[in-house]
Amino acid sequence: MIRLDKASKQAIYEQIVQGFKTLIMMGKIRPHEQIPSVRKLAKQLGINPNTVQKSYAILEKDGFLYSVAGKGDFVADNAAQIKDMRKNEIREMFVKATREARDSGLWIDEIFAIVDDAYSSN
Repeated sequence: MIRLDKASKQAIYEQIVQGFKTLIMMGKIRPHEQIPSVRKLAKQLGINPNTVQKSYAILEKDGFLYSVAGKGDFVADNAAQIKDMRKNEIREMFVKATREARDSGLWIDEIFAIVDDAYSSN
């Protein structure tokens, strides 16, 4: 589900937030699907439960999750809207990067090769 890179400069809680956002946006976790409890995920990842709780609080604040008292945390049903928002953000970043590449003298086939390499690599 979520994988951590303990050597990364990115904070563990940020990795968890990004991991869940990616899973939700890719449709691997569906709306109203329950996610692991704080304790369960902390145990699986070998980290402090407070770190997971912080991640879940951010995801809830950002609209990706909602909590049900006594039941746990679930994926919000507005995740599709969030996914569309993210696609638009990516599109805007891509347009900007493409214009910068063009203005720097790269040809379209060079830009396509860069995109293909980036898309194909892990």
